[in-house]
Amino acid sequence: MFKKLLLASAVLTASTSIAVAGHSYKGERDYKGEMPAPACPSYTYAAGPYIGLSAGVRNNYSGAPLVYQGLEGTLSVGYAAMVSPSFYLAGELLAGDSINLKDYTVLGNGVRTTWSYGLGIIPGYMITDYVLGYARVGVVRSRFTDQGDNGTGWQVGLGAQTNLVQNWDLRGEYVYTGYNTISGIGKPQANQFNLGVVYKFV
Repeated sequence: MFKKLLLASAVLTASTSIAVAGHSYKGERDYKGEMPAPACPSYTYAAGPYIGLSAGVRNNYSGAPLVYQGLEGTLSVGYAAMVSPSFYLAGELLAGDSINLKDYTVLGNGVRTTWSYGLGIIPGYMITDYVLGYARVGVVRSRFTDQGDNGTGWQVGLGAQTNLVQNWDLRGEYVYTGYNTISGIGKPQANQFNLGVVYKFV
């Protein structure tokens, strides 16, 4: 009886040792004598608030030669969540201001804008474990300085976002804005290319 118990214990000990040896741990080699590849955890967007800061070239136009080009900085705050393993959704408030690079006017008319503020909805899709592709749909209110008037515009855009380090993302996007009629210049439009960072409070 004692011999059977001793034999069973030896078999159990040996099988446990083989099972443990079959797993690769950091700094250990696998059964082929090769170092295992480090695990890369999948990057996901946890639900929570974020803040972003971006800058980019803004081009306004409303028929030649009514053109304005400026450098615009934008501050955004939002709340984002993954609605499924692959689909992302965020709501965002934004405010921006522009400095003049080029401004072409005709008889005092021009399409220069200074401040803007608005809101947007951002649906996205995880293209890879680390890259989020997204669209932007929103509304913005802008100051047309040359006209002394404010205009409301509708925005659509495309962008991508990727993780830099923990809590910090890099974001790049293109945004098109079409405005309602502004007296003296018709219905101006704008193209904007932004590059910025996002800090997530999660």
